[in-house]
Amino acid sequence: MSETTPSARADAAGRRFGLDAAWRPALRSPLVLLLAAVLAVQIIAALLLGGGRSLAPAAGGAPLLALETAGVSTLELVSGDGDTVVVARSGDDWVLPALDGFPASGSRVDALLDDLAGLERPLPVATSADAQRRFRVADDAFERRLTLRGDGGEVTVLFGDSPGFRRLFARVGGEDAIYDLRLTLFDLGATADDWIDRGRLQLDRGELTRIAADDWELVRTEDGWSLADTDAALDTVAVETLVNAVATVGYTGVLGGDGEARDDLDDPARVLTIEHGGETRRYRLAPIADGEDFVLKRDAEPYVYRLSAFAAQPLLEADRAQLLGETAADDGGDAGAGAAEESAASPSPSAS
Repeated sequence: MSETTPSARADAAGRRFGLDAAWRPALRSPLVLLLAAVLAVQIIAALLLGGGRSLAPAAGGAPLLALETAGVSTLELVSGDGDTVVVARSGDDWVLPALDGFPASGSRVDALLDDLAGLERPLPVATSADAQRRFRVADDAFERRLTLRGDGGEVTVLFGDSPGFRRLFARVGGEDAIYDLRLTLFDLGATADDWIDRGRLQLDRGELTRIAADDWELVRTEDGWSLADTDAALDTVAVETLVNAVATVGYTGVLGGDGEARDDLDDPARVLTIEHGGETRRYRLAPIADGEDFVLKRDAEPYVYRLSAFAAQPLLEADRAQLLGETAADDGGDAGAGAAEESAASPSPSAS
Protein backbone atom coordinates (compact mmCIF):
# COMPACT_ATOMS: atom_id res chain seq x y z
CA MET A 1 0.00 0.00 0.00
CA SER A 2 1.43 3.39 -0.95
CA GLU A 3 1.80 6.01 1.79
CA THR A 4 -0.30 9.15 1.46
CA THR A 5 1.90 12.27 1.52
CA PRO A 6 0.86 15.74 2.85
CA SER A 7 0.84 16.99 -0.73
CA ALA A 8 -1.57 14.23 -1.73
CA ARG A 9 -3.82 15.01 1.23
CA ALA A 10 -3.82 18.71 0.27
CA ASP A 11 -4.78 17.81 -3.32
CA ALA A 12 -7.61 15.64 -2.02
CA ALA A 13 -8.85 18.43 0.24
CA GLY A 14 -8.74 20.89 -2.63
CA ARG A 15 -10.80 18.61 -4.82
CA ARG A 16 -13.29 17.92 -1.98
CA PHE A 17 -14.00 21.62 -1.34
CA GLY A 18 -14.05 22.47 -5.02
CA LEU A 19 -10.97 24.71 -4.97
CA ASP A 20 -9.49 25.80 -8.24
CA ALA A 21 -6.42 23.82 -9.24
CA ALA A 22 -4.37 27.02 -9.08
CA TRP A 23 -4.90 27.15 -5.23
CA ARG A 24 -3.74 23.60 -4.61
CA PRO A 25 -0.03 24.42 -4.55
CA ALA A 26 -0.70 27.05 -1.88
CA LEU A 27 -2.33 24.43 0.35
CA ARG A 28 0.82 22.35 0.08
CA SER A 29 3.11 25.18 1.19
CA PRO A 30 5.13 24.52 4.39
CA LEU A 31 3.63 27.58 6.14
CA VAL A 32 0.03 26.44 5.67
CA LEU A 33 0.85 22.92 6.79
CA LEU A 34 2.64 24.29 9.88
CA LEU A 35 -0.30 26.50 10.85
CA ALA A 36 -2.73 23.60 10.45
CA ALA A 37 -0.56 21.46 12.71
CA VAL A 38 -0.42 24.22 15.38
CA LEU A 39 -4.22 24.62 15.28
CA ALA A 40 -4.69 20.88 15.73
CA VAL A 41 -2.36 20.87 18.75
CA GLN A 42 -4.25 23.79 20.34
CA ILE A 43 -7.63 22.06 19.92
CA ILE A 44 -6.33 18.84 21.47
CA ALA A 45 -4.75 20.75 24.38
CA ALA A 46 -7.98 22.67 25.06
CA LEU A 47 -9.97 19.43 25.19
CA LEU A 48 -7.46 17.75 27.51
CA LEU A 49 -7.02 20.70 29.89
CA GLY A 50 -10.71 21.62 29.96
CA GLY A 51 -11.72 18.17 31.13
CA GLY A 52 -15.14 18.57 29.56
CA ARG A 53 -16.16 21.32 32.03
CA SER A 54 -18.97 23.71 31.15
CA LEU A 55 -18.13 27.24 30.10
CA ALA A 56 -20.87 28.61 32.40
CA PRO A 57 -19.63 30.37 35.59
CA ALA A 58 -19.47 28.16 38.65
CA ALA A 59 -21.59 30.62 40.66
CA GLY A 60 -24.48 30.64 38.20
CA GLY A 61 -27.70 29.34 39.79
CA ALA A 62 -26.24 29.29 43.30
CA PRO A 63 -28.24 30.94 46.11
CA LEU A 64 -27.42 34.59 46.67
CA LEU A 65 -27.26 34.19 50.46
CA ALA A 66 -25.66 31.39 52.44
CA LEU A 67 -27.69 32.34 55.53
CA GLU A 68 -30.79 30.29 56.32
CA THR A 69 -33.56 32.88 56.37
CA ALA A 70 -35.71 30.70 58.65
CA GLY A 71 -33.14 31.31 61.38
CA VAL A 72 -33.00 35.09 60.93
CA SER A 73 -33.76 36.93 64.17
CA THR A 74 -32.96 40.53 63.21
CA LEU A 75 -33.15 42.69 60.09
CA GLU A 76 -31.40 46.04 59.97
CA LEU A 77 -32.07 48.38 57.07
CA VAL A 78 -30.11 51.58 56.48
CA SER A 79 -30.81 54.08 53.71
CA GLY A 80 -28.23 56.15 51.89
CA ASP A 81 -29.60 59.19 53.75
CA GLY A 82 -28.92 57.64 57.14
CA ASP A 83 -32.42 56.41 58.07
CA THR A 84 -32.23 53.18 60.06
CA VAL A 85 -34.79 50.63 61.20
CA VAL A 86 -34.38 47.36 63.08
CA VAL A 87 -37.02 44.63 62.97
CA ALA A 88 -36.54 41.88 65.55
CA ARG A 89 -38.14 38.53 66.14
CA SER A 90 -40.09 38.16 69.39
CA GLY A 91 -41.34 34.60 69.74
CA ASP A 92 -43.43 33.91 66.67
CA ASP A 93 -43.90 37.62 65.91
CA TRP A 94 -41.83 40.56 64.66
CA VAL A 95 -41.52 43.85 66.57
CA LEU A 96 -39.93 47.29 66.21
CA PRO A 97 -37.60 47.93 69.19
CA ALA A 98 -37.41 51.67 68.38
CA LEU A 99 -41.19 51.94 68.92
CA ASP A 100 -41.29 50.26 72.33
CA GLY A 101 -41.81 46.86 70.73
CA PHE A 102 -44.73 47.90 68.52
CA PRO A 103 -45.77 44.94 66.32
CA ALA A 104 -44.25 44.85 62.85
CA SER A 105 -46.09 43.51 59.82
CA GLY A 106 -45.20 39.84 59.93
CA SER A 107 -46.50 39.25 56.42
CA ARG A 108 -44.22 41.94 55.01
CA VAL A 109 -41.15 40.62 56.85
CA ASP A 110 -41.86 37.05 55.78
CA ALA A 111 -42.41 38.15 52.17
CA LEU A 112 -39.01 39.87 52.09
CA LEU A 113 -37.25 36.85 53.61
CA ASP A 114 -38.95 34.54 51.11
CA ASP A 115 -37.87 36.79 48.23
CA LEU A 116 -34.29 36.83 49.49
CA ALA A 117 -34.25 33.06 49.95
CA GLY A 118 -35.37 32.59 46.35
CA LEU A 119 -32.71 34.84 44.81
CA GLU A 120 -29.99 33.15 42.77
CA ARG A 121 -26.71 34.54 41.52
CA PRO A 122 -26.97 35.46 37.83
CA LEU A 123 -23.99 36.47 35.76
CA PRO A 124 -22.36 39.55 37.38
CA VAL A 125 -22.85 42.80 35.53
CA ALA A 126 -19.60 44.23 36.89
CA THR A 127 -16.96 43.69 39.57
CA SER A 128 -14.78 46.81 39.71
CA ALA A 129 -14.66 49.35 42.52
CA ASP A 130 -15.63 52.09 40.06
CA ALA A 131 -18.73 50.12 39.06
CA GLN A 132 -19.69 49.65 42.71
CA ARG A 133 -19.84 53.41 43.16
CA ARG A 134 -21.49 53.97 39.79
CA PHE A 135 -24.26 51.46 40.57
CA ARG A 136 -24.58 52.71 44.17
CA VAL A 137 -23.59 49.44 45.86
CA ALA A 138 -20.29 50.56 47.44
CA ASP A 139 -19.68 50.22 51.17
CA ASP A 140 -19.91 54.00 51.60
CA ALA A 141 -22.35 54.81 48.76
CA PHE A 142 -25.57 52.80 48.54
CA GLU A 143 -29.35 53.15 48.42
CA ARG A 144 -30.04 50.44 51.02
CA ARG A 145 -27.88 48.29 53.24
CA LEU A 146 -29.60 45.20 54.60
CA THR A 147 -28.00 43.19 57.38
CA LEU A 148 -29.50 39.87 58.43
CA ARG A 149 -28.49 38.32 61.74
CA GLY A 150 -29.46 34.95 63.06
CA ASP A 151 -28.39 31.47 64.07
CA GLY A 152 -26.22 31.10 61.00
CA GLY A 153 -24.27 34.31 61.57
CA GLU A 154 -24.54 37.63 59.76
CA VAL A 155 -24.73 38.66 56.14
CA THR A 156 -24.99 42.09 54.50
CA VAL A 157 -26.38 42.98 51.09
CA LEU A 158 -26.00 46.41 49.51
CA PHE A 159 -28.70 47.55 47.09
CA GLY A 160 -28.28 50.38 44.61
CA ASP A 161 -29.84 51.93 41.54
CA SER A 162 -32.64 50.35 39.55
CA PRO A 163 -31.87 49.29 35.95
CA GLY A 164 -35.55 48.66 35.24
CA PHE A 165 -38.98 47.77 36.58
CA ARG A 166 -38.75 45.77 39.84
CA ARG A 167 -34.99 45.41 39.50
CA LEU A 168 -32.10 46.53 41.65
CA PHE A 169 -28.35 46.32 41.42
CA ALA A 170 -27.03 44.46 44.47
CA ARG A 171 -23.77 43.26 45.98
CA VAL A 172 -23.18 40.89 48.86
CA GLY A 173 -20.97 42.49 51.50
CA GLY A 174 -17.31 41.47 51.22
CA GLU A 175 -17.67 40.41 47.57
CA ASP A 176 -16.91 42.25 44.34
CA ALA A 177 -19.59 40.89 42.01
CA ILE A 178 -22.57 43.16 41.24
CA TYR A 179 -25.86 41.49 40.29
CA ASP A 180 -29.11 42.61 38.69
CA LEU A 181 -31.84 41.21 40.98
CA ARG A 182 -35.64 41.13 41.09
CA LEU A 183 -36.45 43.49 43.98
CA THR A 184 -37.59 47.07 44.59
CA LEU A 185 -36.60 49.72 47.12
CA PHE A 186 -40.22 49.69 48.30
CA ASP A 187 -39.56 46.18 49.64
CA LEU A 188 -36.63 47.59 51.63
CA GLY A 189 -38.11 50.51 53.56
CA ALA A 190 -35.68 52.07 56.03
CA THR A 191 -38.11 53.71 58.49
CA ALA A 192 -40.19 52.17 61.26
CA ASP A 193 -43.42 53.36 59.62
CA ASP A 194 -42.58 51.18 56.60
CA TRP A 195 -42.84 48.06 58.76
CA ILE A 196 -45.59 48.76 61.32
CA ASP A 197 -48.59 46.48 61.65
CA ARG A 198 -51.41 48.70 60.32
CA GLY A 199 -54.28 46.70 61.75
CA ARG A 200 -53.89 47.39 65.47
CA LEU A 201 -56.94 49.66 65.64
CA GLN A 202 -59.19 47.48 63.52
CA LEU A 203 -62.30 46.25 65.36
CA ASP A 204 -65.05 43.79 64.50
CA ARG A 205 -68.01 46.12 64.00
CA GLY A 206 -70.34 43.33 65.06
CA GLU A 207 -68.73 43.43 68.53
CA LEU A 208 -69.21 47.20 68.95
CA THR A 209 -71.94 47.94 71.52
CA ARG A 210 -71.33 51.55 72.62
CA ILE A 211 -69.72 54.73 71.30
CA ALA A 212 -69.89 57.83 73.49
CA ALA A 213 -68.54 61.38 73.58
CA ASP A 214 -69.01 64.17 76.14
CA ASP A 215 -72.60 65.03 75.19
CA TRP A 216 -73.96 61.95 73.41
CA GLU A 217 -74.01 58.19 73.80
CA LEU A 218 -74.74 55.77 70.98
CA VAL A 219 -75.86 52.37 72.25
CA ARG A 220 -76.50 49.16 70.36
CA THR A 221 -79.49 47.05 71.36
CA GLU A 222 -81.31 44.11 69.82
CA ASP A 223 -83.27 46.61 67.72
CA GLY A 224 -80.19 48.42 66.45
CA TRP A 225 -78.43 51.64 67.38
CA SER A 226 -80.09 54.37 69.44
CA LEU A 227 -79.12 57.51 71.29
CA ALA A 228 -79.39 57.38 75.05
CA ASP A 229 -82.10 59.61 76.62
CA THR A 230 -84.15 59.86 73.43
CA ASP A 231 -86.49 57.72 71.37
CA ALA A 232 -85.99 59.85 68.26
CA ALA A 233 -85.15 58.10 65.02
CA LEU A 234 -81.51 58.26 63.97
CA ASP A 235 -79.96 59.16 60.64
CA THR A 236 -78.86 55.68 59.58
CA VAL A 237 -76.24 57.02 57.16
CA ALA A 238 -74.62 59.14 59.88
CA VAL A 239 -74.67 56.24 62.34
CA GLU A 240 -73.15 53.79 59.83
CA THR A 241 -70.48 56.33 58.91
CA LEU A 242 -69.47 56.72 62.56
CA VAL A 243 -69.53 52.98 63.32
CA ASN A 244 -67.42 52.20 60.26
CA ALA A 245 -64.95 54.96 61.16
CA VAL A 246 -64.52 53.58 64.68
CA ALA A 247 -64.13 49.99 63.48
CA THR A 248 -61.63 50.75 60.71
CA VAL A 249 -59.37 53.48 62.08
CA GLY A 250 -56.35 53.74 59.81
CA TYR A 251 -53.05 55.36 60.77
CA THR A 252 -50.04 56.50 58.81
CA GLY A 253 -47.46 56.05 61.53
CA VAL A 254 -46.70 55.36 65.17
CA LEU A 255 -44.91 57.90 67.37
CA GLY A 256 -44.19 55.68 70.34
CA GLY A 257 -44.85 56.70 73.92
CA ASP A 258 -42.80 59.90 74.14
CA GLY A 259 -42.58 63.20 72.33
CA GLU A 260 -44.56 66.38 71.77
CA ALA A 261 -47.72 64.44 70.94
CA ARG A 262 -48.16 63.60 74.62
CA ASP A 263 -48.53 67.32 75.43
CA ASP A 264 -51.24 67.70 72.77
CA LEU A 265 -53.14 64.73 74.19
CA ASP A 266 -53.25 66.26 77.65
CA ASP A 267 -55.92 68.60 76.26
CA PRO A 268 -57.58 66.48 73.54
CA ALA A 269 -59.99 67.78 70.94
CA ARG A 270 -62.20 64.72 71.36
CA VAL A 271 -62.48 61.80 73.79
CA LEU A 272 -64.39 58.72 72.64
CA THR A 273 -65.38 55.85 74.89
CA ILE A 274 -65.86 52.60 73.01
CA GLU A 275 -67.18 49.26 74.19
CA HIS A 276 -66.12 46.33 72.05
CA GLY A 277 -66.34 42.65 72.87
CA GLY A 278 -67.13 43.36 76.50
CA GLU A 279 -64.10 45.63 76.95
CA THR A 280 -64.07 49.41 77.33
CA ARG A 281 -61.54 51.51 75.44
CA ARG A 282 -60.97 55.24 75.56
CA TYR A 283 -59.58 57.14 72.56
CA ARG A 284 -58.08 60.61 72.90
CA LEU A 285 -57.59 62.64 69.71
CA ALA A 286 -55.70 65.89 69.23
CA PRO A 287 -54.31 67.89 66.29
CA ILE A 288 -50.56 67.91 65.70
CA ALA A 289 -49.13 71.41 66.06
CA ASP A 290 -48.04 73.03 62.79
CA GLY A 291 -49.63 70.29 60.69
CA GLU A 292 -52.86 68.89 59.32
CA ASP A 293 -52.57 65.43 60.88
CA PHE A 294 -53.89 64.22 64.22
CA VAL A 295 -52.73 61.88 66.94
CA LEU A 296 -54.75 59.21 68.71
CA LYS A 297 -53.89 57.46 71.94
CA ARG A 298 -55.71 54.47 73.29
CA ASP A 299 -55.69 54.03 77.08
CA ALA A 300 -53.50 51.28 78.55
CA GLU A 301 -51.11 51.43 75.56
CA PRO A 302 -47.83 53.35 75.28
CA TYR A 303 -48.28 53.97 71.55
CA VAL A 304 -49.42 57.20 69.88
CA TYR A 305 -50.93 56.74 66.43
CA ARG A 306 -50.64 59.33 63.67
CA LEU A 307 -53.87 59.83 61.69
CA SER A 308 -54.50 61.78 58.53
CA ALA A 309 -57.14 64.50 58.68
CA PHE A 310 -59.35 62.31 56.45
CA ALA A 311 -59.22 59.40 58.93
CA ALA A 312 -59.73 61.62 61.99
CA GLN A 313 -62.56 63.77 60.62
CA PRO A 314 -65.52 61.38 61.19
CA LEU A 315 -64.33 60.67 64.74
CA LEU A 316 -63.99 64.37 65.55
CA GLU A 317 -67.09 65.77 63.86
CA ALA A 318 -69.74 63.25 64.94
CA ASP A 319 -72.27 64.94 67.26
CA ARG A 320 -75.81 64.55 68.53
CA ALA A 321 -77.40 66.71 65.85
CA GLN A 322 -75.62 64.83 63.06
CA LEU A 323 -76.67 61.43 64.42
CA LEU A 324 -80.28 62.64 64.64
CA GLY A 325 -80.14 64.08 61.12
CA GLU A 326 -80.70 67.61 62.40
CA THR A 327 -78.44 69.34 59.89
CA ALA A 328 -78.77 72.96 58.80
CA ALA A 329 -80.45 71.86 55.59
CA ASP A 330 -83.19 70.10 57.60
CA ASP A 331 -84.07 73.09 59.80
CA GLY A 332 -86.79 74.11 57.33
CA GLY A 333 -86.74 75.78 53.97
CA ASP A 334 -88.52 78.86 55.30
CA ALA A 335 -85.91 79.42 57.98
CA GLY A 336 -83.12 79.06 55.43
CA ALA A 337 -84.85 81.41 53.01
CA GLY A 338 -85.49 83.93 55.78
CA ALA A 339 -81.85 83.89 56.78
CA ALA A 340 -80.83 84.42 53.18
CA GLU A 341 -83.21 87.37 52.79
CA GLU A 342 -81.96 88.94 56.02
CA SER A 343 -78.39 88.55 54.88
CA ALA A 344 -79.19 90.17 51.54
CA ALA A 345 -80.96 93.11 53.19
CA SER A 346 -78.14 93.81 55.63
CA PRO A 347 -75.36 96.10 54.36
CA SER A 348 -71.96 94.49 54.04
CA PRO A 349 -69.04 95.86 56.08
CA SER A 350 -67.42 97.20 52.95
CA ALA A 351 -70.54 99.22 52.10
CA SER A 352 -70.70 101.04 55.44
